[in-house]
Amino acid sequence: MDRFIATKKVGNTLIIEGEELQHVFAKRVKVGQELELFFEDKLYLCSLEKLTPKSAFCIVIKELELTAPLPFITLYQCVPVELKTVDFIVEKVSEVGAYRLVPTLSKRSFQNITAINKRMERWKRVALSAFKQCKRPKPLEIAPPTKLEELKADTELNLLLDNFGGEKSLKDLNLNGVKTVSLVVGPEGGFTRQESELLRKRGFIPIKLYPYILRSETAALLGVGLIMNLSTPS
Repeated sequence: MDRFIATKKVGNTLIIEGEELQHVFAKRVKVGQELELFFEDKLYLCSLEKLTPKSAFCIVIKELELTAPLPFITLYQCVPVELKTVDFIVEKVSEVGAYRLVPTLSKRSFQNITAINKRMERWKRVALSAFKQCKRPKPLEIAPPTKLEELKADTELNLLLDNFGGEKSLKDLNLNGVKTVSLVVGPEGGFTRQESELLRKRGFIPIKLYPYILRSETAALLGVGLIMNLSTPS
C-alpha cells in the first residue's frame, strides 16, 4: 500500500498538496483506492475521495497503531568530513531500524556546527522519504547535534564502535531483552585515544565489527542492523 505525507487535516479529511501531490500522480493512485497518510506524528488508513490538479482529498478510515520494534537504538554518528554522506546514513539506518540519530562532533569529524544546523531540515526530509519507502511506524528522529564529550551512557546498553580498539564483537554481548541501546560511531580515521578512553570511563563498551575496517557510513548501517536482528526483546 502506498504511503504519503498529508499537508493538512480538515475534519475527517486529510489533504495532500504541493510536491507530495506529484508523488500521488506518479504512483497513479485512483479515486477509491486505499492508502496510508502520515500527519502530525500519526498514521492513518485513508481512501482517496477526490483528486484535482492541486489537491488530493482523502477520507480517514481509521488511525493505525504505531508500534516501533525494540530495541530503541540511538545512533550517535560522528559527522563525516563529507557532509553529504549523512544523507546516505540517514536513509540506510532508517531502513534497518534506528530510532534516533544524533549528529555528533568529535576531533576528526566535520566541525562546522552552522553548516550542520543548515542541513538538519534536509536530513529530516530524507528520513521522511525513507519512512515512506520502508514502511517503518515512525520516521527516524533527527536530534540536534551534540559534542562527543557530552555523551552519557544512559541507556540499558551503551556501545562504542571502535575497530581500532574494540575487544568484543556483538556476538559476545547478551542482547536478550534489551530495550534501549546507544551506539557511538566514529568518523573517518576513528576516535582519538583520548576520546576512546573518555567514553570507556563513562560506561560505553568498545566493540569491533569483523573482519575488516569499515567506512563510517558502513559501520553505522551494519551496527544498527545487526543489533536489531540479534536482539530478542522480552
